[in-house]
Amino acid sequence: MAELDVNAVLSVLAGELPGASVVVFDEQLQIVMAHGLDYAGAPTPASEVLSPELWIVCEPLFRRALAGEESSAERGSGERVGRRRIDVGPLRDGDGAVIGGVCVLHDMTEVELLREELDQQRQLLELAHDAIIVRDPRYSSITYWNREAQEIYGYSGEEAYGQITHELLDTVFPESREAVDQALADDDRWDGQLRHRRKDGRQIVVSSRQALVRDEDGHPVAVIELNSDVTERVRGEQALREAEQQFRGLMESAPDAMVIVDEQGAIVFVNARAEELFQYPRSELVGNKVEMLIPGALRTQHVLHRSEFVADPKAREMGAGMDLLAQRKDGTEFLAEISLSPLQTDDGLLISTSIRDISKQLLRQLEQALVPRMKLDDRWQLAWRYRPSLNTMLLGGDFIGVAERADGALSLLIGDVTGHGPAAAGTGAMLRAAWLGAVQAEVELELIPRMLDRLLVEQADLEASTLATVCLVEVDPGGRELQLIRAGHDSPLLITRDGVTALNRTHGPALGLASSAQWPVRHVELPHGAAVMLFTDGLTERRPSRRRGRLGFDELLPQLDAPMLLDQAPERAIDEMLEGLFPDGTGALEDDLAVILLAIE
Repeated sequence: MAELDVNAVLSVLAGELPGASVVVFDEQLQIVMAHGLDYAGAPTPASEVLSPELWIVCEPLFRRALAGEESSAERGSGERVGRRRIDVGPLRDGDGAVIGGVCVLHDMTEVELLREELDQQRQLLELAHDAIIVRDPRYSSITYWNREAQEIYGYSGEEAYGQITHELLDTVFPESREAVDQALADDDRWDGQLRHRRKDGRQIVVSSRQALVRDEDGHPVAVIELNSDVTERVRGEQALREAEQQFRGLMESAPDAMVIVDEQGAIVFVNARAEELFQYPRSELVGNKVEMLIPGALRTQHVLHRSEFVADPKAREMGAGMDLLAQRKDGTEFLAEISLSPLQTDDGLLISTSIRDISKQLLRQLEQALVPRMKLDDRWQLAWRYRPSLNTMLLGGDFIGVAERADGALSLLIGDVTGHGPAAAGTGAMLRAAWLGAVQAEVELELIPRMLDRLLVEQADLEASTLATVCLVEVDPGGRELQLIRAGHDSPLLITRDGVTALNRTHGPALGLASSAQWPVRHVELPHGAAVMLFTDGLTERRPSRRRGRLGFDELLPQLDAPMLLDQAPERAIDEMLEGLFPDGTGALEDDLAVILLAIE
């Protein structure tokens, strides 16, 4: 047996678990080395060293090893105590010739028994919707890996078995790996979020539930880990948080003056617009009573209104149907529109007051907040028009949005708030600002309607809720496909040489209904040389003088000149269309209107 590589044998011994028995035998089935057995040290027939019962099992395995094969067997009664697994393989010289064999006999540990039980239930575990990972608590090595784990992480079971989980998946722990291990040791369980890296390199977030399994003596035998991929949900929530934070920043520079007071009427916060509107520095407002902003003759009445609001706090418009007066530092008064919203905090009730100066100058400034101001890439051929109704204080509730996402996709928004005047215009500007913040924060299209709906519900008077319809369109960077979401709004139009058709007759509900709703997304392929038009219902409202009566949606389509809309530049095409539909002009309309026209190259 001088040909046997002693170092190879010792490496096998060192690699085995404590308590394993190892036997090395030669071509004559003589044991020449043994570990963990009663063996004198001289070559001895294996049949004399091993018990008769054990030799019956081992002899065919030994002979297969001499034939160059690896094989295994189990011996025992089937109970947890006394069961052994026998692994036998060939031993080769430097030229690859078989010169003997190695047999490893070891008691089946609790971990192995657990894996066996899991294997017996594999069919059930493979149906689980969570990734199920079983690992050895001593080394964190993987001993079980179900089909969903392969789907989530991209590694097959063969690639995962024996690997250290936090190394294979490049785990990022919320605190540290030690903190998770300590929680398992103390409480036998741990729940939280982990960041893992898939085989393709993409990082994902998983919701992880881990439990430590112990044997009858309380010794750890396995950790069972159930992981579900929550990456998209976490990203969506983060994007919404970022959009909301950005929107709060936009509110600081919004045209509305914001004054927040406590239950006693003391001012606790004002924004920059409030300083500008009332001509007070912030230091002179904060800490003083809000009645300082009310003309003297109205202050007593205002204290009564404030007390009533504190007794029944809910979002509402103050003084609906009345002209409200506010007073600047220099004593001049202005007509104001005021909305109240309760804010419950740990320190008690706060009242958020939105104050809007109703004047022609401010109305014209608000008008600019309703139409796009973003610079677009030159490849987008589009134009928009906004026509306010002079019969309703210049402004209605129509608003438009045009912006590009970071990947070059074009986002379009058009909407209409119920009602007229500065209140409706302000709500439209608020929704447009929130939409723009969401687009800039890379919020996915399907998440935006719910964000706008929640914003509108929280801002609206619960007794007379403000509703809004919106149409959201997103065109891919190449202009070949668009995604469309409608919330109670008229369908966009697809304009081709064959005519004008509605892109989608189905839609979700209007925003602001304060109920659970769904807004489906439709995908539409865009043909070359086509155009897409979005519009508000002002395009179909009653006409002045000679063309009285409402022009319905279906009646509008035949009156649109498709070749003209395709052959003219978008700006000229819109103007020519409006001239044809409104020969007397748009100045006397009963409702404002907005149009967006996008030409597809």
